[in-house]
Amino acid sequence: MQGVKTMEIKSWEDYFLDLAKTCASRSNCIRAQVGAVIVGEDKKIKATGYNGTPSKVESCAERGECYRIKNNIPSGTRYETCRSIHAEQNAIIQAGQDRCKDATMYIWGHNFICILCKRFIVQSGIKNVVLRKDENSPILHVTVEDIRRELNEA
Repeated sequence: MQGVKTMEIKSWEDYFLDLAKTCASRSNCIRAQVGAVIVGEDKKIKATGYNGTPSKVESCAERGECYRIKNNIPSGTRYETCRSIHAEQNAIIQAGQDRCKDATMYIWGHNFICILCKRFIVQSGIKNVVLRKDENSPILHVTVEDIRRELNEA
């Protein structure tokens, strides 16, 4: 047809990763901005989350410093020193286990899943995880079976 523009429709994966990126923009963590979206098999959003302090707890951004940065604590270690809850954990808490069953979690802001979040993901019933650190990073796909295997080997 003359005058009709063709348009490219964004893939579901890109759409949900974009939403996770938007969630990351709510983070009050100085060190990392991570967002997560839990999506059911029906492509309906079950919950979102971002890394940040628990409700009514002063954040590092409000304090003006991050203990972990100040003390050169490497990423992936000594989680007890962090004031924040991870985006993955926040999303799972918001959704509840019944809404996580067989869902996919989309994560923006890093390209790995920490040991704590791996446990949350397995226990929640989430089936797949899609991660992307930033615009220039590849999209990674992880199944809950991959995570279980890693947990069993640890």
